[in-house]
Formats: sequence, structure tokens, C-alpha cells
Amino acid sequence: MITKVLKYGSSVLRKHSTEINKGEDTKSLIENLFDTLSREGGIGLAAPQIGALKRVFVMDSNPIDDDNGSVDRFKRAVINPEIISKSDETVIYSEGCLSIPEIYEEVVRPKKISVKYLDESFKQVEREIDGIEARIFQHEFDHLDGVLFVDRISSIRRKMLAGKLKRIMKISKR
Repeated sequence: MITKVLKYGSSVLRKHSTEINKGEDTKSLIENLFDTLSREGGIGLAAPQIGALKRVFVMDSNPIDDDNGSVDRFKRAVINPEIISKSDETVIYSEGCLSIPEIYEEVVRPKKISVKYLDESFKQVEREIDGIEARIFQHEFDHLDGVLFVDRISSIRRKMLAGKLKRIMKISKR
């Protein structure tokens, strides 16, 4: 099933998500996230972006153009994630978001992170990640706490984007 992606201005995008309990059926939610992500052509999608305030997101690096083979290919669901530690070293990358269409801004984030989460089988996974996977993980993790990538840019850049953000809000309320 494909669901509409909520846009900037939706109050749901600013709320904290609740953890998923082992007894809950997450299969249909995860399928919905992957289907919607595929249709939208994105690389990550969090449950709050489709109106479900649950701590789950999906990542898929396959849509990334990679002529030189430097991008690791992965497709995974992440349930109840935690970021255990972050490297002091940071990287800048131009981020976009399906909830904030046509806006891309450079965001500084830790280069490496240690994470813990449950996979689709509710098996605990603990690992260190870097590169584009760490970038997507951190971006989607923020969604679970009501944080958007535009919250991580300078106030000057946010002021410069104010008109575009207001247009997105108006369109999303139609």
C-alpha cells in the first residue's frame, strides 16, 4: 500500500514517536514505508512521514546514482533505533527530504555512529556505520523525534528558505 507523504507544516512531523512492542504487527507498516519510498524515489522514510507515530524507518540506497561503485547497497527496516555514540569527526552533505520537496541544504553530521536497533524479525542489531548509511540513519532518526533537517541548518539559511517553506505549508494544507 502506498501512502501520502506528509509535508512540512504537518503537526505530526513535529511529534515524538513511540516505541514498537514486539507483539505489534509491523510488517504492513514496513511494507507501506518501502512501497511509498519506492514510489517517491527517496532513500529513506520514517513512519511519522506517513502519519504513523512509531519508531521505525526504512532505508534504501539503491536509488542513489553511483557511477564509480563507491556507494554500499543496502535496503533495511530499522525498528526502535538508538544512537549509542557519535564520532567527533563530522561531514557536510546536501540533504533533502520527501516531506520538504525541492529544498536541499548542506547539513553537518557526525561521520560515524554506533547504533542499536531491531530488524524486521525483531532481532537486535548493534553496529558502527558511516558514509551514506550513517547520513540516512541520522536523518530518519531525527524524524522519530520531530526534528527536520532544516532545524539543523543555520538560522540565516532558514530565514532565506522561509518563503519556500511557507509555500510548501500552503500546498500541503490543500
